[in-house]
Amino acid sequence: MSKTFSQAFNDHLSEANVKITEVARGSGVTKEALYSLKYGKTRNMSVDDAIKVAAYFGETVEEFMGQKPRRLRDALLDQIQQLSERERRILEVSLKAVLAEREVDVESSEPESPGEEDL
Repeated sequence: MSKTFSQAFNDHLSEANVKITEVARGSGVTKEALYSLKYGKTRNMSVDDAIKVAAYFGETVEEFMGQKPRRLRDALLDQIQQLSERERRILEVSLKAVLAEREVDVESSEPESPGEEDL
């Protein structure tokens, strides 16, 4: 069962031990909106405000709501930072090639629509 944004917000407030005024000041979201979220008057908020709140905690909205583990991203970033600039470029080119190959595989596995000669 997925969390509401309100539940995720309350979890983050507790874990980070921060006050709503700090989050408001740091994120640019109004205190009123954050209090409504905290006390369950609203369970979700606008996308723009959700992005700002999640960013305040250093996460994407998906990470903030527990839908995507942050650890994987952090581990990958740590590994990439250990690479030289040349190695990073090689990695980037390799990733693009893998993704392009995947697109070709998907296209070639799609059933072809019948041509005029098949009708």
